[in-house]
Amino acid sequence: MTQSTATRSYRLVIALVSLVIGPLLLSVGDLFHPPESLDAAEQATIIAEDASNWYVAHLLLFIGMLLFIPGILAIAGLTAELRPMAGYAARILVLIGTAVFTGVFLCEMLIGRYVVDWADPSASTALLNSFQSGPVLAGPVGVGVVCWTVGIAVVVIALVRTSATFRWPVLLLGLGTILILAEIASAQVLLSQIGNIVILAGSVAFAWQIARSGRADIPN
Repeated sequence: MTQSTATRSYRLVIALVSLVIGPLLLSVGDLFHPPESLDAAEQATIIAEDASNWYVAHLLLFIGMLLFIPGILAIAGLTAELRPMAGYAARILVLIGTAVFTGVFLCEMLIGRYVVDWADPSASTALLNSFQSGPVLAGPVGVGVVCWTVGIAVVVIALVRTSATFRWPVLLLGLGTILILAEIASAQVLLSQIGNIVILAGSVAFAWQIARSGRADIPN
């Protein structure tokens, strides 16, 4: 095995593991997630009453999103093979969204510890109000959500039009993203729980199809 072939094989293994483990941790983490509320005072009470699950949920979401990055890059690379401009655009947009989501999960872990350690309902509510304010949610968080959504949409459109092999996996990825967006807008955790499981199914299907093809040239 040449060094080049070995490198491609390692990249293939990393991509396949990422496509399974990353979404799996995201799904498990979201299943631990306590209810959410758009009302800051109510959300502070929920966090205080279920602090352990809140922390574990966001820790798993944080790790899962990080581990999903090689798999996301592999999907964008497959897209770039068929539609170069779409693939490159998707890679940039989804990575921006990934960076924002990991930052949000980390902030929510911090908020959870703050609520528990200080146990001051008014201060906790004020912190949550600041986090949910327009300058934060409509600013960097909003930009990240839009970038992720547009990036996934670009991948879905490109692969649905050009690849019968990856059509159903990418449609599942798109459906899961829609459900997660609905959860962000409505604070109904059940939607993101279902969405993450749908994304897991689509991601595993991607890994299965890639493994079946015996590809050793997964782009990154």
